Amino acid sequence: MAIIPFHIVDAFATRPFTGNPAAIIPNASCLTEAEMLQITGELSMEAGFVLPPDNPRADLKLRFFTRRREAALSGHVVIAAFASMADRGFYRPTPEGLDLLVETGAGMLPVRLQQAADGQALVTLRLPGPRFGEPVPAGEVAAALGVPEAMIGLDGCGPQRVSCGFDQVVVPVCDRQAIRGAIGAIDAIGTFIDRRGVGGLALFCPDTYGQDADFHCRFFHPRVGSDEDVASGTALGAVAAYVVQRGLLPAAEHVSMVTEQGHSLGRPNLAELTVHAPAGRVATVDLTAGGAVVMRGSFHFHRQSAVVGA
Repeated sequence: MAIIPFHIVDAFATRPFTGNPAAIIPNASCLTEAEMLQITGELSMEAGFVLPPDNPRADLKLRFFTRRREAALSGHVVIAAFASMADRGFYRPTPEGLDLLVETGAGMLPVRLQQAADGQALVTLRLPGPRFGEPVPAGEVAAALGVPEAMIGLDGCGPQRVSCGFDQVVVPVCDRQAIRGAIGAIDAIGTFIDRRGVGGLALFCPDTYGQDADFHCRFFHPRVGSDEDVASGTALGAVAAYVVQRGLLPAAEHVSMVTEQGHSLGRPNLAELTVHAPAGRVATVDLTAGGAVVMRGSFHFHRQSAVVGA
């Protein structure tokens, strides 16, 4: 009988039942890939599996699964995993910051665990270096979203392919009304994603719900995970890199911003991002957020029953 502990953590949250939930399996070294997929499917949310690192420079290794497949990187799952480990005392955040290195399918990524003034553990993940791809016609994106083309674009900037560990099309939107509420074009978004060969569609707008945020964001990735994500670290990183690259915020060597997301799904949340742009060139993006552990449990199963198709 296998007994596999797991934690449910609300990433991008300071209290339970907000933010983006993720499952963390803190000791996954005994699991097969088929079992990881089954556990992810059983929990119906993205999951992170903590493993010993293959690279001796790393402190740990993380594998990421959606209910559809393994992913190279999931930003909110990284946040959840380190929040879980801090909660268990496996790593102890300090006011100055504890620096760690995590091995992922997207490479070796620095993580800093810092204790905030209120005692909460804050996780800062340095995302993979931004890559900027081809521009995408606004009309093509508008057709996929089912909104007027005039609502796509901001200060002369249009949609563009951008990656911070996950390829997507970043879409500036000038009117939040265009992206409020339910989006009834998920099939069209999926077709657009397939045609463009990207993983998702990241929308942002300076018209925010709250005064604390610089941009309101939504992220759709129906071919990889859920149709819409409550909060996506890689999408937010791509948005932040785009904003600085296109001059939508004042230029500086270090540009900080706050994003809001999740309102349409009833789980509003905030994230902090810092874009490092020495000599005016976007080089790296840091994502900072906390997480709240909301559940602890364990799977109990016979190993032979965990084979896919059994």
